[in-house]
Order: sequence, then C-alpha cells, then structure tokens
Amino acid sequence: MRYKVWRSNKDKELHLLCADGAEAFEALPAAIRDLGPWIGSKEGDVERLRLPYRVLLNEQGFVIIPKLQLESVAGVHMLHPATTDCPECKGKGASLCTMASGTRNARVAAGGGGSRR
Repeated sequence: MRYKVWRSNKDKELHLLCADGAEAFEALPAAIRDLGPWIGSKEGDVERLRLPYRVLLNEQGFVIIPKLQLESVAGVHMLHPATTDCPECKGKGASLCTMASGTRNARVAAGGGGSRR
C-alpha cells in the first residue's frame, strides 16, 4: 500500500497523510479537507512510515502531522526517558543517539557535547 502526503496552503507546517489516490482524499471528513487547500507532496510505501503514523493511518484512514518527519530512521531513538539502559548516553537523556551506524550525530544531554568513535 502507498501513502500520499498533502501540505496545507494555509499553514505550511501542517501536513495530511492518507492513502494514495483521489478516492482516499475524497473520503476524508469535510472538517479535515477544509483545513486546506491542500497541495500534493511526498509519496511512498506505508511500510517505510514511522510506526505511530502506520497505526493511525490504519485506524483512522488519515493522519494530521503538525511538522513533517515521516520515515523511520534505522538505529535512531529520540527523546527517550532518562534511563541507564541506553548504552550511548547512559541515562543523561540525549536528544538523539545513533547506535546502529557507530557514530553519534547528536548533542548529548543539555551540554551539547559528545565524542566521535
């Protein structure tokens, strides 16, 4: 299954995610369609979407996204709770740790530090 993203022409930060095709867009509730006019944007395979977007798309048939970041990034976890389970930040609450690639692409904790391996 494929998805289509629409960007609101009124609010450039507001995006609508729904199944690809005119019939999927026309099936949206009038209140959602009235947030537009909508301009076509990105398309892709639903399997590449972040899990919360996939779940909402399956349950509701659409997702309203205030700021667009659709696809999941392998090996990245964001804004996790402070826990010592994270081998990268050791519970300091890093804003973004990249564990799979072996490099750190983020500020660690509030100090903004971090070293490269």
